[in-house]
Amino acid sequence: MAREYYKVLDLHGHEHDSADFLIEKFITDNFQELPIKIITGNSKFFIEKTQEITKKHKLFCYKENYVNEGCWIIIKSQWF
Repeated sequence: MAREYYKVLDLHGHEHDSADFLIEKFITDNFQELPIKIITGNSKFFIEKTQEITKKHKLFCYKENYVNEGCWIIIKSQWF
C-alpha cells in the first residue's frame, strides 16, 4: 500500500555549512519511519549531500517526480 504522508526536511533557507548535520540527523532520527522526503530545492550542493548521506547509510533515494528535481524520497531499498 502506497504511503501518502512522509516526514519532511525542507532545506530552503538553510546554510550549506549545516547540511551534513541536518540531513544526517533527519535520516537517522527517522530511520524507522521510512520513506521520508528531503526538499533540496534546485541546490546542486544539497542534492549531492542528500545522495551522499543516503548512500552512506545504505539507503536509496529517488526524485519525487521527474519534473521537480528538488524533492527526494528516501527508502530502504530501491526495490521497494
